[in-house]
Amino acid sequence: MNRFVPKDIIIVFVLAITLILARVTIFHSSYFTYLLWNIFLAILPFVLSSAIVWFHRKGKLSKLIFIIGGIFWLLLLPNAPGLVTDLIHMSRLQGGVALYDTFLLFSSAWLGLLLFMYSLSDIEKIILDKYGKLISNIKVVSIILLTSIGIYIGRYLRFNSWDIFNPSLFEDTWTRFTHPVHFSEACLFVIPCFFFLYMIYRAWKSKQQQQHS
Repeated sequence: MNRFVPKDIIIVFVLAITLILARVTIFHSSYFTYLLWNIFLAILPFVLSSAIVWFHRKGKLSKLIFIIGGIFWLLLLPNAPGLVTDLIHMSRLQGGVALYDTFLLFSSAWLGLLLFMYSLSDIEKIILDKYGKLISNIKVVSIILLTSIGIYIGRYLRFNSWDIFNPSLFEDTWTRFTHPVHFSEACLFVIPCFFFLYMIYRAWKSKQQQQHS
């Protein structure tokens, strides 16, 4: 692919993987090895957005490729910032290993956020080129909102990206968002998640633009 993987992604990726594997060796526990699968899933939207960027730069990005690729990308995208929700396991940490696991979980979460921000930035640039700033801003807000909902569905309803073909996904999601009590609980997650992702993305974008100006 005609681009390099950003250095900060490589650094945090190596750190996260090293901490996970070292935990197995040092503490003889495979408890957090599930993060390896979660990290793999988090990388997929970045790989897909990189492929879409490659087609765009080569002038081969047809409307059909962009729509199909964009749909799959959007389905996979919550897996990246979704790594942040693994911080919930910090409530179970205890003993001497707790501080080590804190660094492990935070490195994984930061990797997910980096993958999310770089991937969204790639798609935003293409949308900006094709449709202009107003449409780009609207779509970014919509993407982040849908991503927040996707993270909620993954964490609390326990569905994965490939469950898009599972009828239970739509039934359970509809029930959750139409029931007054469940809807309130969902909003308590989705709304803060949206603002967190939106603000951190915009802050990161501003910093990136300053570095390249």
